[in-house]
Amino acid sequence: IKKMKNSNKWFSIIEILVWIFIFSVWLTSVFVLIISTGNMNAYSKNSIIASNLAREGIEIVKNVRDDNYLNLYRWNKIPWEDNMKLFSTWVYYKVENNLIDKNKIALFNEIENFWEGKDNLSTKMNNYNLYLTPDGYYTYDSNNNKKTIFYRYIKFDDVKYSTWWTTVVIPGSLKMTSNVIWYEKWYHEVRLDTIISDWQRQ
Repeated sequence: IKKMKNSNKWFSIIEILVWIFIFSVWLTSVFVLIISTGNMNAYSKNSIIASNLAREGIEIVKNVRDDNYLNLYRWNKIPWEDNMKLFSTWVYYKVENNLIDKNKIALFNEIENFWEGKDNLSTKMNNYNLYLTPDGYYTYDSNNNKKTIFYRYIKFDDVKYSTWWTTVVIPGSLKMTSNVIWYEKWYHEVRLDTIISDWQRQ
C-alpha cells in the first residue's frame, strides 16, 4: 500500500508538470498570435494609407493638368506664379493640395539634394516627410503639424516606344511615378506608375 501511494504521488507530479508544459505552449502560441495579429493590423493600416497617398499624388498632377486646360496654359505647366516651367524628367517633386490659397490648385516643389533609402529616413529624406494637420490633411509643412512615418515624392520620365533599331519618345505624354515610403519594423514602399498625357489636344 505504501508503494502504491508513492507511485500515485509521483504520477500526480508528472501529470502536473505535463499540464504546466502544455499550458505554457498554449499560452506562448496565443501570445505570438496576438503580436502577429497586431503587426499585421498595423501593416495593413499603413499600407492602405500609403496607397491612398500615392494615388493622391497622381490625382494632384491630373488636377494640375486639367486646371492648365481651363487657364489655356500648356498641359504640363507647373503651377508656379509667373512661371512657365514645365514638368521635368528625372526631377523629384513634392506635390500637395493647396490648403491655403484656393486660387492655386496645388503646390509643386522640387526636392533638392534627393536621397532615398532606409539609412536616410531620419536625415536626408526629411525634406519630403509628410505631416498631418489637425484637420486630417497630409502636408509637407511641419509648422504646427504632426510628423508621420510617411515620405512621398513624384517623378516624370519620357514615354518611349522601342524597336530593335530605334527608340522613339512619344510627345504629349509622360510616365509619372508616385512613391510613398515608410519604415515600421522594416522598410516599405508603395509605388504607382501611370501615363499622363495631353489628352485634350491630341
